[in-house]
Amino acid sequence: MKDRPEVPEDEIIPVNNAKKKIDFSKPYKFVYTGFWYDLAVLPLFLIVCFLSFLSALFFTLSIRGRKNLRGLKTQGHILISNHCHYFDTVLASYRLFPRKLFITVVQRNYEVPFVRLLLRGLRALPIPSSPAGLKMITKPLGEVLKKGHHVMFLPEGELVFLSQTIHRFRPGAFYMSYIHQAPILPMVYLIRRRKFRGRTMGPAWVKLTQVFGEPIYPPKPTGDAGFPKEELDEMMEKAASWMEQQIAEYHGKLH
Repeated sequence: MKDRPEVPEDEIIPVNNAKKKIDFSKPYKFVYTGFWYDLAVLPLFLIVCFLSFLSALFFTLSIRGRKNLRGLKTQGHILISNHCHYFDTVLASYRLFPRKLFITVVQRNYEVPFVRLLLRGLRALPIPSSPAGLKMITKPLGEVLKKGHHVMFLPEGELVFLSQTIHRFRPGAFYMSYIHQAPILPMVYLIRRRKFRGRTMGPAWVKLTQVFGEPIYPPKPTGDAGFPKEELDEMMEKAASWMEQQIAEYHGKLH
């Protein structure tokens, strides 16, 4: 992997009211795919869909690479994206609707009382911060992908608001891709600040573009123990370099 920067500590948004600690010593029950669950969260989901539609209008959301979404109809995919806006996961779900998208979030965000209920209703699931965290979500994510649904990872790990820098990736999404033989579908958000009478407007006034790349397929299992680290590193590098290329080309045309 290219030596990319870590997310600066002073850019990490603190979560000070994470009061409802999750007991991960119990069975992991944060992934539901049954009809009863869809019915229970339907009112919330419809509200969020409407708000997502309004958000897409507000941010003048556009899309590139729509043809790369065709494979989502036949097989569960793992989506990855840069994490640069509060609405990036919401707008990803909006774009994939009516396909189901399960979104992984850091544990501390899931421990905020009201936010926790909201995230649960929006098919978000916490990644345990312990070293065994990835192992705990392996089986539930496998069931999601096997049913043809999709899972979203934010491999940078932290939100850096309006950032167009690609930070160092965590490998979890790529390990899941290999274990479950699910393609990685890379996506990148391009951000453009609006101008009014020649002056750049505030950070809330931006235009967003979603770019979907071609699927990246994991190496086939060989039967050996462990992971093919070099091949997975190549997958990460390919995805991160593609994101950087899209960002560079987009902003190069603006100047």
